[in-house]
Amino acid sequence: MRWIRPLLALPLAAGALFAAAGTAAADPVTTFTPAYTAGGGAFPCFGQIEAFHDPQNTYLGKQTVWVRADFTFLPIPSGMCSATATLSWRNLDTGASGGFPPVWLGDATPFGTTNALWVPETLPTGPGRVEVTIDTDFLHLPGKGTFYSPE
Repeated sequence: MRWIRPLLALPLAAGALFAAAGTAAADPVTTFTPAYTAGGGAFPCFGQIEAFHDPQNTYLGKQTVWVRADFTFLPIPSGMCSATATLSWRNLDTGASGGFPPVWLGDATPFGTTNALWVPETLPTGPGRVEVTIDTDFLHLPGKGTFYSPE
């Protein structure tokens, strides 16, 4: 278990470097810090749960956080690596909070760019600044993001 912490720290440090760069002020898309996680189905299986919010990219007319898996693994014993992600949210302006039912996310590309689809998570947050935390059912470092919801 002692080797897991340094293994998790390296991608976290790389992610923090990219997160510090930020996005342009005119860009309304909020990219979250990913949740770095172990996964199941293949060994070894390690990767991240990516997420973003785009006020122009809604699902069924509702504000949506889009999530997907991106894992690196050896296709042993199977050709897929996965984790179950849970998103919890808190409206920083109203104090309202909640969560969304867990969603299974998988990646079938052992190396290279993921082929995983973006999954919509509609969160009934109400208007205001919303902080979202991403957790998984495996050993992980949580992901996080804050965005403004107009509804």
